Amino acid sequence: MNNEKQAYQQKIAAQIAEWEAEIELLKAKSKNLAADAKLEFEQQLSELEKNKSQLSAYLSELADKADDAWEDVKDEAEKKWNKLSEAFECFITKLKE
Repeated sequence: MNNEKQAYQQKIAAQIAEWEAEIELLKAKSKNLAADAKLEFEQQLSELEKNKSQLSAYLSELADKADDAWEDVKDEAEKKWNKLSEAFECFITKLKE
């Protein structure tokens, strides 16, 4: 396997695992939110989890790609990664306010 491809997949898998752990902590904290804040939290969390699932599915597809095709899909993987990263950071920032 292409070392760059493997390193990229490991980096994203580790970040997804970290986000999943943080999401679980936030879910526990959300139990103390007021009803309207909790509804907004759940809607944003649902969207974030949907994006995370899409990225995970895309990573699974990447694992099946031949190493020589990696360069062709790397840019799309990076776009998906950046989108999810920004959404997650925005979500966390709003909750910490």
